[in-house]
Amino acid sequence: MTYTKTTLAAALAAAFGATSAYAQTNPPSWKGDVEFGYFQLEGNSKESNAIGKTNGKRVSGQWTYDIAAEAQNSEAAGVRSAEKYALNNRLAYDFSEFNYSFGYASATKDRFSGYVYQATVAGGYGRRLLKTPKMTWDAEIGPGFRVSEFETDSPAGDGQVTEAILRLSTDFSAAVSETATFEQKLTVESGEENTVTKSITSLKTKIVGGLGLKLSYTMTYNETVPTDTVHMDRETAVTLVYNF
Repeated sequence: MTYTKTTLAAALAAAFGATSAYAQTNPPSWKGDVEFGYFQLEGNSKESNAIGKTNGKRVSGQWTYDIAAEAQNSEAAGVRSAEKYALNNRLAYDFSEFNYSFGYASATKDRFSGYVYQATVAGGYGRRLLKTPKMTWDAEIGPGFRVSEFETDSPAGDGQVTEAILRLSTDFSAAVSETATFEQKLTVESGEENTVTKSITSLKTKIVGGLGLKLSYTMTYNETVPTDTVHMDRETAVTLVYNF
């Protein structure tokens, strides 16, 4: 277990270290969103409260760097009923107009999911399936590994589970009008012990200036879950978005 944690820490450090070096040598400004609003959970937590998200992208020549963070905290009658923190980090290199390589690292801590944490490191090949002024569609595939630590017993055993995975993802974005954008993101991380599938569907509209409104629906499915934990979590969110 100590070797596993050391390996994961080294891989995460390498991934985030690479992006840090990239940031120092590629100074172009960031573009992204900051979101605050209301969410409702169904699954291992049933609660409505506030949510905060931020994401940023920087493009410099053939390099693209994406980072996204999310935090949820909620209490009902003085009892914590939802608590989640997530961080995703991705670096891509275009070696042609429609083909690229990528490295990806993520960590999620969801107190009511039955896991202490889940962390993934992956890398591989990406293909730009569609690229027009109004629509983009990217797909990625690559190997990696995931570390999951359970809070309670599960079919996979107790404590920490480390496994090799195959990560597949697709990201579609379309401007449905001059002020509205539709996005659909889907990721599948499949391993011998567990397959994690996540779908995010959203519609973002511009109100005035850099201010907008976003509606999103997120589904996360774990094939293997700890005892007394459901497989599917669903999140509906309405957020105000500031674009920078």
